Amino acid sequence: MNTILKEKINYLKIYCNIKSILKAGKHIISVMVLIIYAGPSYSQEERLVDNNSIGWYAYTGTLKIKPKLSIHTEYQWRRVDGLKNRQQTLFRTGINYAFRKDISLNAGYAFAENLPYGDFPNSNAFPEHRIYEQVVIKNPIGGIDLSHRFTLEKRFVGKVTMPNGIKNTDYIFLNRIRYRVRGEIPLHKKEAIKKSWSIIAQDEVFIGWGKSIGTNIFDQNRLAVLLGYKLNQTIKLEAGYLNQILQQGKRINDKAVFQYNNGFMLSTHLSFDFMK
Repeated sequence: MNTILKEKINYLKIYCNIKSILKAGKHIISVMVLIIYAGPSYSQEERLVDNNSIGWYAYTGTLKIKPKLSIHTEYQWRRVDGLKNRQQTLFRTGINYAFRKDISLNAGYAFAENLPYGDFPNSNAFPEHRIYEQVVIKNPIGGIDLSHRFTLEKRFVGKVTMPNGIKNTDYIFLNRIRYRVRGEIPLHKKEAIKKSWSIIAQDEVFIGWGKSIGTNIFDQNRLAVLLGYKLNQTIKLEAGYLNQILQQGKRINDKAVFQYNNGFMLSTHLSFDFMK
């Protein structure tokens, strides 16, 4: 009896926390939207502009191991100048917990390798380790599958130097919060399991915070318009246009550096149920 009571109390605590997040969500979104438009709104004389062509290719896998638990795996292969040069590679893994049908809680680890590119490149490639916590809330409206994703990242960003030709890496701790809104419109009836199409629009804003944040409180914004193709219950493909606005964490001649990256995004999503 005590065990059941404890479980109910724990569920109640989680539910109250999620309600608090939802209540604060409107204020967070308003602040983020303000920062998106205020951050990049420097005059042309106050910033340096770098335009790049990008191609992002991603794999994500969801491995269901319990009724409410699944393992997340992900690999991102990000290119610049079309496919010519590397921009970033990213690996992410974590645990997903289905708190309710419309709410999932996620936590895990990510590693990224960042490469020099563009007109104002970093001196060296550098690594980044991340610990993340995440809440995904599904909020369908009419025929639109709408979802909100809130992500908190604890980032350990490498600073690579080469004194006397010897590679040395120091790490800076940074905090970042991300908010993504995503809408998907199915072009087939929801009962259709195989070979269904959909139109997807999503936007995600990244905001840095904490003591070590320099010039880029506004970190970046990603906007995508995609066409989704669900082959079956296991395989889904998404492809389309991607726009990334990124503010570098450095200033050159006391000017902020903004990247405007446009290109193509292709994602493969795999879902496996190990309970069957």
